[in-house]
Amino acid sequence: MAWTPQINRKDNKALLSEDRFFRMLAAQCPQISRDEAFLLYIGMVQVVEQELRRNKVVRLPHLGDFALVTQKPRPGWMGSLRVQMGEREVLKFYPKERLRRYFNRQQVAIQ
Repeated sequence: MAWTPQINRKDNKALLSEDRFFRMLAAQCPQISRDEAFLLYIGMVQVVEQELRRNKVVRLPHLGDFALVTQKPRPGWMGSLRVQMGEREVLKFYPKERLRRYFNRQQVAIQ
């Protein structure tokens, strides 16, 4: 069975739209338009991609680190066959400790 993310993409389509994201980003910086916010964001994505290709790690200040981590060889399923999959690089995100603590406190406050 395929892995599915825990977010409900069908019900949250309006929340996950790119247009909404770029409007909110432009609202944070009133001097720039939505199109300029889009170009700035695309530039950032390209920088992240280049750094991951070159150094396999990139830091996003105040958010965390993206890293290409080598995953060990392991057994897995290929259709109905059980196979030994070789090692491969997977993308991981390691959030800043401050960000993790903030959201953990939020969960405690809600309960």
